[in-house]
Amino acid sequence: MSSNFLDMNDGSTQESRPRGPRLYHKKSRTGCMRCKQRRVKCDEGRPSCGSCTRHAVDCVYSNASPAPPIGARRTTSATRHDGGSSIYQATGSSPPLASSVVANTLSPPSNENRTAYSPRTPGSYPSPGSSHLTSVDDGGDADINLPESSWRRIWELRLLNNYHANMVQPFPVAQSPEIVHMWQHDISELSMRMAQQHNRCSLLHVTFANSALYLWTRSTDRREREELMKLLQWYQISCSKEQRRDIDELHQNLTENADYVCFTSIMILAHSIALVQTLVVDPWEPPVMWLHMGRGAGEVLNMARQLVNPETKPKIGLFAKGPPDMSNAAELINCDHSSLDWLLEHPAGSGSIAAQEDRELDDENVRRVYNNALSYTCSVLRAIDRGEPDFAVVRRLGGFALWVPVEFTRFIEERRPRAMVVLANFMSIWLDYSHIWMIGRAGELQIRGIYKVLPIDWSSKLDGLFARLNSRKQVGDAMVA
Repeated sequence: MSSNFLDMNDGSTQESRPRGPRLYHKKSRTGCMRCKQRRVKCDEGRPSCGSCTRHAVDCVYSNASPAPPIGARRTTSATRHDGGSSIYQATGSSPPLASSVVANTLSPPSNENRTAYSPRTPGSYPSPGSSHLTSVDDGGDADINLPESSWRRIWELRLLNNYHANMVQPFPVAQSPEIVHMWQHDISELSMRMAQQHNRCSLLHVTFANSALYLWTRSTDRREREELMKLLQWYQISCSKEQRRDIDELHQNLTENADYVCFTSIMILAHSIALVQTLVVDPWEPPVMWLHMGRGAGEVLNMARQLVNPETKPKIGLFAKGPPDMSNAAELINCDHSSLDWLLEHPAGSGSIAAQEDRELDDENVRRVYNNALSYTCSVLRAIDRGEPDFAVVRRLGGFALWVPVEFTRFIEERRPRAMVVLANFMSIWLDYSHIWMIGRAGELQIRGIYKVLPIDWSSKLDGLFARLNSRKQVGDAMVA
């Protein structure tokens, strides 16, 4: 696995499997919104119920005063779906608390007050990168269980072998020998030692999950893909549980394991960007899992780095000194973005009635979020123009989740046309890095999915990208022929 921030036949393929019986609970009519949405019993604890406390997420009751909507007048527009209109809403709620994000770096974000953009059908798994991934302790679809067995141990040996054989150096231009050695030997030894001597398995489990995802993207055997998806989800959830304990002990100023937590967070960052290529195209699944996981892991990483004792010569110092330098906010989210400002302009033209009725950018905070997203996109493009190597650019691609304000993720969840257009243009950068396994076809799949759900007038802003995709496909077909 590289220290810097996962080609499949079809990102929309969903494998089916039998499901166990659903566990039903006595309904709680006065429970919190999250428990109602998940259809589990709420203990109605205040200010936070037991379930929300256990998952470290915000607990909201329906009798709470709703947040005022963003002052933007919206109209329902036809989309390229045959099924009808594009639906998007503005909640205007404040960003989630940093502690909530940090504690759930590998857990799916809660789904209350969201447009249901990715319905799950009985008898099917969600995509590994879907925000609908169910935790085994949710009290809901708890049907993913991997007890101790020879089957599991054989798979773990294969996953470890795949990690060392295929994932330590995934870039055409190698990173420094010190970095490669660190991930091939030092970090592997650290994960094994912490698991064996201290019963800490978060780093080992995210390595298993990452390796399973690598094999899943390359397998064409249905049964093997089903097993790999089960392994992926199991170890992803297990890592989440283990890391919560690691974070709790960091809060208690137990700094001796800060280096370990740093590398676990870096692995989660890499895993989160790799999950994007697993999302389905029709219906489009926004990459919100990547955005939430990336931001959460980034906050854990920053917190843990502050607790690392420099006198112990921690390994994280070697990683931190490597390219690219992403420490200057002015160069990342406050730089010139004039070349992309046209993406925010209403497609009907500034003098049109539709443009005059569009009040979204009247809110200074909303405009700031979009400007930050455009600035970051331009900063990546400038880095590419400077000739940065692939591993540095891929790390910048993953940094979008860390540096762009969390409100942008909410705009994507609400399916705001501007946000989707901005995201599609950022995803276009990914197209030139599809040869790297953790990127794969993620950029292409996201652009195609967004193009389908955008209102027709806004989709015109992606006509150039869509033409580029079709041109690339024609060239690929010609090479195969």
